[in-house]
Amino acid sequence: MTGAGVAAMALTVLTAACATMPLRVPEGPSRPLAASEAVTIFVRASAVCSGVRTLTAEVGLSGRVGSRKLRGRVLAGLERSGSVRLEAPAPFGAPVFIFAARASRSVLWFPRDNRVLRDAAVADVLEALTGLRRRSDDLLALLTGCLVSDPQAEATEARRFDSGWMAMPLSGGVEAFMRSRRQQWRIVGGRGPGGGGDPATPSWTVAYDEFAAGFPGRVRLSQASTTDVTFRVSQLEANVAIDPAAFALTVPADA
Repeated sequence: MTGAGVAAMALTVLTAACATMPLRVPEGPSRPLAASEAVTIFVRASAVCSGVRTLTAEVGLSGRVGSRKLRGRVLAGLERSGSVRLEAPAPFGAPVFIFAARASRSVLWFPRDNRVLRDAAVADVLEALTGLRRRSDDLLALLTGCLVSDPQAEATEARRFDSGWMAMPLSGGVEAFMRSRRQQWRIVGGRGPGGGGDPATPSWTVAYDEFAAGFPGRVRLSQASTTDVTFRVSQLEANVAIDPAAFALTVPADA
């Protein structure tokens, strides 16, 4: 089963929805911030998402990937250090697909078609399913509000806008945008040079809103003119134990 086959099957079962709006980055006058002040603000803004080691959630997807429209939902389980499980339930019967990976070992199974893809790179499979080339740790960071895994602030280039926004450059050419609401700084968006930190892929933007308990309930990601996807995150639980068996999928021998 080829990567093209994965994309065709996945996008067949995830059907039409409306496009989403890209991030509107701050404009207008700005001033540089002292590095110590910038770091303090960024640490506060990223405190909730940077502390996440495991995540379980229901994630609704809508938007478009290339010329194909996208709509569906997945049950997600992620653990730092490269473990991921995504399951797309059907209205009845067997799931549409199950994807499980630990480190570099991955299995994508379509139970209804009894077809399987083994040992593909996680980033390749996530790109085929969603149009977004991301490692599992980057997907966890994206859904919880940190943009990318292990963000490193480059505080000497931070700046504050008269509109109240703050821009903080991060390692890898990523830029985070923060706002203070009710005296609480939050990362409300960001942009980067390429998907998954790869400068050869189109640039991307992310917008976060509908926060609850410090986590975004809606994540809008746009990548050049090819991808525009909204993730609606619900039933989120962070830092709960996940059975290691969830990341090891057993597939029938005749698949």
